[in-house]
Amino acid sequence: MRYALSMEANKLKVELIVKQYLASRQALKELGILRTDRNLQGDYAEWLVAEKLKIKLSESTIEKGIDGTDNKGNTYQIKSRMVEKVNDNTSFDIQDISFPFSFLICVLFSKNLQVLKILKIPYETVLELCVKNKNNSRLRWNKETRKLLENLSL
Repeated sequence: MRYALSMEANKLKVELIVKQYLASRQALKELGILRTDRNLQGDYAEWLVAEKLKIKLSESTIEKGIDGTDNKGNTYQIKSRMVEKVNDNTSFDIQDISFPFSFLICVLFSKNLQVLKILKIPYETVLELCVKNKNNSRLRWNKETRKLLENLSL
């Protein structure tokens, strides 16, 4: 009997947490932070970068290769990753590197979505550093590229 009560209490707790989660997502949508049904990390990074750099985000959240444009006509692709610390190795995948953009913005978040670093990388530099694989191109964030890109931090 005690186990049955515990299961019922857990079920109610889970239902409450799910309702809170959905309410939080709805509130973030109303604030314009969540624009899709994707994960929070990507939409939050786009919103943060748009606020910081005064970028107008693309109307379509699936526009090919462009997440936003500034008032000078520069185009931006925005990528984010969650890491334990800024020196952790990771990578930023670009679906079609042949589709040009002005800058790649890379946002490194902590596991609790605190900004650790934001990089603004010119397209030409991305082309030089990307590793092409079967499905996409990958800009690696590792010891070597950290040295090369350090001066591009915002």
